[in-house]
Amino acid sequence: MIRSVTATVGGLMEPEDRGVDAWLDRVFDLSEMGREIQGFDWASTSLGPIEDWPEGLRLGVSVCLSSRFPMLVTWGPDLIKIYNDGYRPMLGQKHPGALGSPAREVWPEIWEHIGPLFESVLTTGVPMMETNQELVLERNGYAEECFFTFSFSPLFDRGEIGGVLCVASETTEQIVDHRRLECLSRVQTQLVNSEQVTDVCARVASALAGSVAGVRECDIYLEAAEDYVLVASTRRDDVAQVDVSAILTDTHRTPVVVGGDGTETMPADEYVLPIGGSFGGVRGAMVVSLSPQRPFDASYRAFLGLIGDVVTSALDGAYRRTVEIGEYRRISDTLQASMLKPVSDLPTVAARYLPAVGRLAVGGDWYDVISIGNRQRGLIVGDCVGHGLEAATVMAQLRSAARAMILEGRDPAAVLDGLDTFASSIEGAACATVVCAVFDRNKRTLTYARAGHPPPLIVNAAGVTWLDQSGGAPLSIDNGRPRTNAVVDVDDADVLVLYTDGLIERRGESLDIGLDRLSAGATELYGSTVHRFADGLLRLLSPETTRDDVVVVVKQLASTPRSPVFS
Repeated sequence: MIRSVTATVGGLMEPEDRGVDAWLDRVFDLSEMGREIQGFDWASTSLGPIEDWPEGLRLGVSVCLSSRFPMLVTWGPDLIKIYNDGYRPMLGQKHPGALGSPAREVWPEIWEHIGPLFESVLTTGVPMMETNQELVLERNGYAEECFFTFSFSPLFDRGEIGGVLCVASETTEQIVDHRRLECLSRVQTQLVNSEQVTDVCARVASALAGSVAGVRECDIYLEAAEDYVLVASTRRDDVAQVDVSAILTDTHRTPVVVGGDGTETMPADEYVLPIGGSFGGVRGAMVVSLSPQRPFDASYRAFLGLIGDVVTSALDGAYRRTVEIGEYRRISDTLQASMLKPVSDLPTVAARYLPAVGRLAVGGDWYDVISIGNRQRGLIVGDCVGHGLEAATVMAQLRSAARAMILEGRDPAAVLDGLDTFASSIEGAACATVVCAVFDRNKRTLTYARAGHPPPLIVNAAGVTWLDQSGGAPLSIDNGRPRTNAVVDVDDADVLVLYTDGLIERRGESLDIGLDRLSAGATELYGSTVHRFADGLLRLLSPETTRDDVVVVVKQLASTPRSPVFS
């Protein structure tokens, strides 16, 4: 029989004459885990039967089980785990298998971090502590982001270190709540003095970008023409748009969870949250991509619901102000006109629009691709001064006018002459830049004219040719010079690139450097499909910090899309 200790720990250890049985009865009857430990087959572990446990182990277990604070005892070379009721919830689904198992086998996903801590305490006897340490645990069927404050202390037996006592507290909820409060405060701060509904959306996206509060990405839609239009997003890449109208019907405008298992114990993919419309005004939806490392529980829903309430309040306030100045119809029209669809159904043309870093998905840069009969194609790229709703309104009007004039049969110079006159009558259109080109498949020519716009380029196997002739002042700037055309002969292998200055300009950098960068990128991408070419230019040239919109149009100048390289 192992000699029983005569010391008293919290009044739990009995004098030596009571023996081991008295210690067992008194300690193990204190809690549910005590009874589980008492009934466990310890003879199957390296610790052996309870009756043979050394004094140090019994003392550590008695301290552990007599506390309501989460505690863990690990003992022996294998660091066999014994824990109390308070520690058990931290294990999740690892309980009851963790009882009597080596710590390394219970926590393999974090052993790289905690293993050296155990080793240090065992070898040096120096206790250690970590505060709000992030650990990703596989305890509930998924990789879960967790935070803990814990200490490791040595447990002695006859003067030697026999194990480690871990006193722990999970702080996950406190950390998550703090992050969410900071995120909510940031959204509220960003929305101060937001005047227009589109401005509200852009500011919300800006506030949520890079959030660590469980919002991976957020796409914001507004209703326009009985559909939902993507207005702002935290993403810089193309957004895979969600059919919001199929989720939030008129009879079912309540939040909808996408993905997940329908419980609050597992993560979900997305949360579609209705916004706006409290006073019959503008309505929309936020599509929030959720954290895969957090369960989508009631507190998560409540947090997103608070953000939705804040956004709704801001949208309703902006809507009321808009109605007061009679601009709601203009906002609706602008949303419809300015959300330019990518030219994805043409095998020889690819067009891309990337909003400025402000993340407003409507702005002043624009493009159009127009079929003129069977053998001609018109291409236009323009850039209005400014961003947001005002610039989008000007852009929509210039785009419509240019399209009408091209369809009338005007050549590029005549189109720019017409836009000069038109821009003079539109507030905010002065100084807009435009490049207009018409490709003739029969004649194998490209006719173009520029109004203050950066020169397009043609790239082929021989290199890059800049189309820098036929320049001129921006729109409605009367310098006394008539607009003129330039004509170049083209070949089936030629690829035309039109763009706006957001692609090449950088603050504090010469424009020539940006043009050289564009030339190098076009040369590198030559030979890929037009769609990969356009995406590649955005990837190579568009900086994360740009404050300007970017438009890129790539056109293969082939008589027919016969080349498989450009199909």
